[in-house]
Amino acid sequence: MSEARSRVAHQPLHPSIRDKLDPEYVSLHDEVLQYVKPSESQGWTPESRKFVSPLGAGAQKDVEVGSITNHEIANGIQARIFTPKGESVSSEGWPCLVWLHGGGWVNGGLNSENGVLRHFCKYLKCVVCTINYRHAPEHLYPTAVEDSLTGLKWLVKSENSKAMSIDTNKLIFGGLSAGGNLMAILSLKARQLETPIRPIFQFFICPVIDNTATIETRWATSRHSPWLTPQRMTWYRERYFGTKDTDRTKEWTASPCFAPDELLRLYPKTFVAVAECDLLAPEGLGFAEHLQQLGVSTEVKIYKGATHSILILAGIHQIGKQLVHDVCERVAAELGISYDRELAKIEKQGNST
Repeated sequence: MSEARSRVAHQPLHPSIRDKLDPEYVSLHDEVLQYVKPSESQGWTPESRKFVSPLGAGAQKDVEVGSITNHEIANGIQARIFTPKGESVSSEGWPCLVWLHGGGWVNGGLNSENGVLRHFCKYLKCVVCTINYRHAPEHLYPTAVEDSLTGLKWLVKSENSKAMSIDTNKLIFGGLSAGGNLMAILSLKARQLETPIRPIFQFFICPVIDNTATIETRWATSRHSPWLTPQRMTWYRERYFGTKDTDRTKEWTASPCFAPDELLRLYPKTFVAVAECDLLAPEGLGFAEHLQQLGVSTEVKIYKGATHSILILAGIHQIGKQLVHDVCERVAAELGISYDRELAKIEKQGNST
């Protein structure tokens, strides 16, 4: 029997979605991902964080930036700062992108999404700060929310922002998946501070918006999406909230779709990137539409055939590259600079720079 036939397909594509998927993703899933045993079926220990996802092989390369520094903020909260080469063209300092990583509130850290963060830093000519909040299940909800706010306040503190040459009047907020969830919440909490912190733009990539969603409700039409399945997303929730049944998922600091309208109206201009074949697509679309109805300047773009792994696979898949370029163009427009897709060519990790 051939090796391919002897392997067990733990995560085969559902027939109802195969023809909707981007062909590049279908090839990767059939060749590699379907044979990966689901993490939620293997239990969890702190050692589980050492698991190297096969998706990592699709990351974009680490382009060169001016400097990278790590910072211990408080109580295990960390930050990594990427600074562009050269001097800021403004005496006020560099614009700054504040980023919160994905990983279901359980996985990830300072090394998460570094390829795209370096890309942002180099080609948008901005400082990038990724805040590493503490993770579940050791640190349950709302620790990640509180840590993200602690990290943001540390960043904008006068002595810190000046030391890093950051213009706090030109903040951009961004986040992926669970990080998109946290950033959607952080953006609101920042406006509630005694001295409000006001980003000029924010973007959410495949964000978790509704932690009450089930296959009977929001996920009814996306339940057969690959990789991030209902079972996996539910497993993440159980680690994050600490119990299978909790009303806390209805709090807006867990599910930003439940935030009061008067608070949501305080959002800056917003871009929501939705992968068509992502379990979370319905909640992302619903949130964007609600913001539009409230009068918030909101653009939503649906990436046809894309899955929840769209950003992680930007090094090898064209649709992921398009997403990175789209985000960069929108941020550049807000910063009043140009972004050249040809100059900012995206290559696979491991290629020479």
